[in-house]
Amino acid sequence: MAKKNRGNVANGENTVIGAGTTVNGDIVSDSAVIRVDGQVNGGINTKGDLVVGSMGVINGDVVASSVNLAGKIDGDVDAANKIEIEAKGKLLGNIRTKLLAMDETAFIQGNVNMTPEEIEKEKDRKDKEDSKDDSDDPKEDEDTDDTKDDESEEE
Repeated sequence: MAKKNRGNVANGENTVIGAGTTVNGDIVSDSAVIRVDGQVNGGINTKGDLVVGSMGVINGDVVASSVNLAGKIDGDVDAANKIEIEAKGKLLGNIRTKLLAMDETAFIQGNVNMTPEEIEKEKDRKDKEDSKDDSDDPKEDEDTDDTKDDESEEE
């Protein structure tokens, strides 16, 4: 069987939280894929994808590009692209995503919001905040000043 590339972060590393492992606290990552086969007591925020194995449990909110759930999430899930809930997967919380696919034996308790426009607005807002953080680089400030000079010369 061909291996499916689930990561969408260029050259990203994968993070695995193995069976028998418990993480207490929030996880923020740029990993291409985070796989949880153990337990996370805290939120997960990643630019990449999240895979929760059949024994995986997350007690916290999730923000990811895509989510594949075979275990359990007790918290809200915000996936920019897609959420897939496999057989026996459980999600106890609200969902925000563009696409939702679920097995007939999957379980959801919460609200589902599949309004792509709202998700895109939120993503744009977060991207603008990230670009403000990057603007602290002095080289970028010089480039910005040159642009302002060019604009004033045109007037």
